[in-house]
Amino acid sequence: MFEGINLSEQEFIVELGPGTGCFTRELHANVPETCKVIVIELNPDYIPHLRSAYGDRFEIIQGSAADLDSYVEERGWPRVDLIVSGLPFTLSGEVMQPLMAALQKHTDAGTVYRWFTYFPRMMERHYRRLAFRRVRSVLRNLPPMWVYTVN
Repeated sequence: MFEGINLSEQEFIVELGPGTGCFTRELHANVPETCKVIVIELNPDYIPHLRSAYGDRFEIIQGSAADLDSYVEERGWPRVDLIVSGLPFTLSGEVMQPLMAALQKHTDAGTVYRWFTYFPRMMERHYRRLAFRRVRSVLRNLPPMWVYTVN
């Protein structure tokens, strides 16, 4: 997921939809202690584990990815270096529209956006506004997954 990204140089990271935190674990182990990280998870069932495992350094927010910009603005961050996403691409329009606008704004400003999907053909039409490229296909994963990036 983080191939080609020097995590030791990151200062501001947002993770969307961490679920159980498999990518959060990698961030926690590899970003500098001075790196500011917001982890946004909608499902309240995941929040206690995320706070227990990563809350010592990362801010765990139970909320919607649609509010990405407001979370960043509330903290007064000058930019976002990396956005990592475990979100499905089949989000409702009320989430997808503001999220895509935020992703476009941040990637236009140089933010790296990295996500994965199990359904690349279906995903591509949802992300067509972004200049994305495939980083890797992980066919040994069950189900197989594809990792994409912008910037």
